[in-house]
Amino acid sequence: MRRMRGFTLVESVTVTLIVAVLFGIGLPSMRDLSARGRADAAVFQLRAMLGLARQSAITMNRDITVCGTLDGKRCSSEWNAQPALLFADRNFNRELDGDDSLILVSDATRMARIRWRASGGRAYLRYRSDGGVREYGHFMYCPENGDLRFARQLVVSATGRPRQAVDTDGDGIIDNGSMPPDCTP
Repeated sequence: MRRMRGFTLVESVTVTLIVAVLFGIGLPSMRDLSARGRADAAVFQLRAMLGLARQSAITMNRDITVCGTLDGKRCSSEWNAQPALLFADRNFNRELDGDDSLILVSDATRMARIRWRASGGRAYLRYRSDGGVREYGHFMYCPENGDLRFARQLVVSATGRPRQAVDTDGDGIIDNGSMPPDCTP
């Protein structure tokens, strides 16, 4: 008599349970990987935008204003989920006038929760013709879920070169050596 080959019900259920457990273990890691990727991409785009602004200031030999904008013409006090405006503001009124040179309207800040904290509480950033900035401070990327492990900070020093803040105390949250990020609404 020949035996039938195949899987028994017990074997099928066991394999299904093992696959379910492995999937349950791996899913949070995939979410973390995705959140980390979004954070890194947002900071990369922001850093590229600042690099363009700095290089434009040097090349054009004039101040370049970088700010959040609601309408693509005037600087706004808000950066969060708004496009960013880069332009040569000849009369320093933080509005794109007829004699100003538009460099870029960027969606880099529209795709994420971005905050700019500057010296003097200014809501804009101006690069000088030597590549330095008139307002120094930091950009903060805050993830949608509020998990500070995925927050990022880009510090703009007086030289105009942005640098990414790091986790100095090893707790998994960037703190830039002084304080943790503030992602409260």
